[in-house]
Amino acid sequence: MAPSGLDGWRLPAYEPLNNELEPHETEQAMSSSAVIREETGELDDHEETMPGNISQSSNSSSRDEASCSGSTSDTAIMRGSAEDKPPESNVSAPEPKDASDRFTFELAGVVVSAGLLATMLALLSVYDHQPQPSWPHISLNAVISTLSTLSKASLIFSVGESLGQLKWVWFSQQKRPLLHLRLFDSASRGAWGSLRLVWHQRAQHFAGLGAVVMILALAFDPFSQNLIHNYVKMVADPSGKARIGTVSIYNTIGSDMATSFFEVDPALKGNVYNSLFNNDQSRPWEIPKFVCTSSNCTWDEPVASLEFRTLCTNVTSVLIPNCTTFPANSSYAGQTNCTFTLPKSNTSAWYLPNSPVMTPFSVAGVPPTDAEVYTNASLIVIQYIAPQHANVSLFEGGLLPNGTLWEATECLLDPIVRSFRPAVHQNTYSEETLAIWTQSNFVTVDNANVTAGNTLTPPGTWVADYGVPVNQSSPQNNSAQSYVLGFNAGKTIETFFQAIFSGQSSRSVLHTVFTPTFNNYAASDTLEALGWGNITGCSDLLADRLPCAMGNVAAAMTKTLRDSAYIADPRSTSGWAVGNAMMPAVYIAVHWQWVVLPLVVWVAGATLVGGTLWKTQRARAPAWRNDTLPLLFLYKSEERLLRPDGRLAGPGRELCMARLYENEGRVFLGQ
Repeated sequence: MAPSGLDGWRLPAYEPLNNELEPHETEQAMSSSAVIREETGELDDHEETMPGNISQSSNSSSRDEASCSGSTSDTAIMRGSAEDKPPESNVSAPEPKDASDRFTFELAGVVVSAGLLATMLALLSVYDHQPQPSWPHISLNAVISTLSTLSKASLIFSVGESLGQLKWVWFSQQKRPLLHLRLFDSASRGAWGSLRLVWHQRAQHFAGLGAVVMILALAFDPFSQNLIHNYVKMVADPSGKARIGTVSIYNTIGSDMATSFFEVDPALKGNVYNSLFNNDQSRPWEIPKFVCTSSNCTWDEPVASLEFRTLCTNVTSVLIPNCTTFPANSSYAGQTNCTFTLPKSNTSAWYLPNSPVMTPFSVAGVPPTDAEVYTNASLIVIQYIAPQHANVSLFEGGLLPNGTLWEATECLLDPIVRSFRPAVHQNTYSEETLAIWTQSNFVTVDNANVTAGNTLTPPGTWVADYGVPVNQSSPQNNSAQSYVLGFNAGKTIETFFQAIFSGQSSRSVLHTVFTPTFNNYAASDTLEALGWGNITGCSDLLADRLPCAMGNVAAAMTKTLRDSAYIADPRSTSGWAVGNAMMPAVYIAVHWQWVVLPLVVWVAGATLVGGTLWKTQRARAPAWRNDTLPLLFLYKSEERLLRPDGRLAGPGRELCMARLYENEGRVFLGQ
């Protein structure tokens, strides 16, 4: 059968590589060859020939007379004759029958490397954004490092062997400088040799891909290690506790002082005083009690509770000014007295222009029927009158000129239902308001099922969205439960605020006094705090002090209601909103961009191994890889590197040309 184009390709006819022995050494070499044959059992009997499509060369072929010229003029190269070439210089090229010839180990190295790399990536995907595993005696980083190292080692083995094989493919194509053997050999051993090969070949040979793989493999482990990053995430502590109080019915009162008069809840009274008299910037009077065993707690579900709010409106537009002149028989004869009055309640304040005699402010607690704006308020309304632009220094000195403008403010305290999401961070409590329900109606029935008082019933949607419990009296309707400010508690609160927020300050030529309308509770102290006290968060402008003070008071009352969960009072209904105590845990974050280089290195390495197998079969080159046996009889180093002056030439100084030849089924390097 006629040979195909590929099968008809032949290695060039045999030409010696000038490594023949001198005539006086022929006998000694033949004797040594005989000894070696006896010990090895005749190497030639076990060598196999190249496949039939590589034709054998003729023994009568002509020799190339080109010599191996040194790079320096003093380098001498000894030559011999073709007839004196020892038989040991022939290395057979066996047929690809065993695993070695089929590159089984190199292909297995690529597969093992891929398996280890895939295992590493699968392990990372499992633990990505998951808690760091608490394995005994080993960490995830150590496992990833081990897998990465083994994967790289398997791949480098295959790449190194492929680079070693490519040098035989390189020399099978045409005559090459003998120094290229060292280039390929160094490249198969590490990155430095690979860098030299890349520089020398300039990407002209397929082996350059393997050299690049050997270089990039240096970054294989660092890139794999950089895949894993740790971060701290707060997770629920199963043994921790997180809870905060809520109240749905508040009807707590103090002691019975008279037949029809009850004291206000002492806890509420104390918190209100604290909000007015305590200038602590941490505002402890507004922070409800909470339990958080880990100092960091969250509540997944919204929380709803009965609370208080304050609303204030400027009612200066309805303020009635009236200026009159004192009669002649008065001690202030001839002076003008200007009075400013709210029409419904007759709350008023006055001053004498350009005189120290005045009332710097006036305040009164009035029922909603006497209010100017908040006529539908559930509780008492507070009215306040003070001069514009005047500050607390007015109590100690200063005059108000004629024509000074005054401001009137009206504030209310109302019960509300507020939905919020609490949180504790580093033992600091905070809340996020989600919704507020303000509509209320007064229920007069008081029995086992209904508490008389101001009742607030949010819509049914608050059950699912805002944390309001289902009404237990009709759970089938999925209606929301009602929140109640009990009648008794409401009356004591009205009485309390009417007492402490009713009165005025009076200034004369000699001194300033604070005169309450009622003599119960700490009314005089409250007026003094409202006038010139250092109330937390409030400015020194007199006209702005009541809205600020009422905001503090509403927060203090809310704290009282929420804290009632810690007091076993049968007249109120409270509960607990349970959250999660959080603790820090180390989590794994995989930065997947760092896996690009290991994948590129593997793909390039696999391509190199596959390409090497293809090129070897195409060139019919022997599968010698990095085997040193074919080089043992290449030349006698003592003769080839001997200079005329008797000194040995340095390695790599000779520029000898060589290539692979075939002779009688044997493949060898020759000139």
